Amino acid sequence: MEHSLNKPKKIKIIVHKLTDHPEHGVCHMHTEGQEFTFDFERCPSDFCAAAFHSLWPHLRVVELGGRHPWDAVAGTTFVSCPDPNKPVVFKIVAED
Repeated sequence: MEHSLNKPKKIKIIVHKLTDHPEHGVCHMHTEGQEFTFDFERCPSDFCAAAFHSLWPHLRVVELGGRHPWDAVAGTTFVSCPDPNKPVVFKIVAED
């Protein structure tokens, strides 16, 4: 039996939205519109490690051509970092 394996796609991580919390402010690590390239298994330079940990499983799904049930567009998903006081929403996009 032959198996078909998906070739990993190039992935771009875009800082989509910062939340401005009245008491805690905004994330000090990222700015809206900031873009990073995901290099297979490595956290991009100057990227928040806690956020990367949350993005990791979603990066792999999109990278290998998968799709979450809640994704409106194939090859694109949105994931939030785990900081409850200053959450950041990241957009993950597969590039052809």
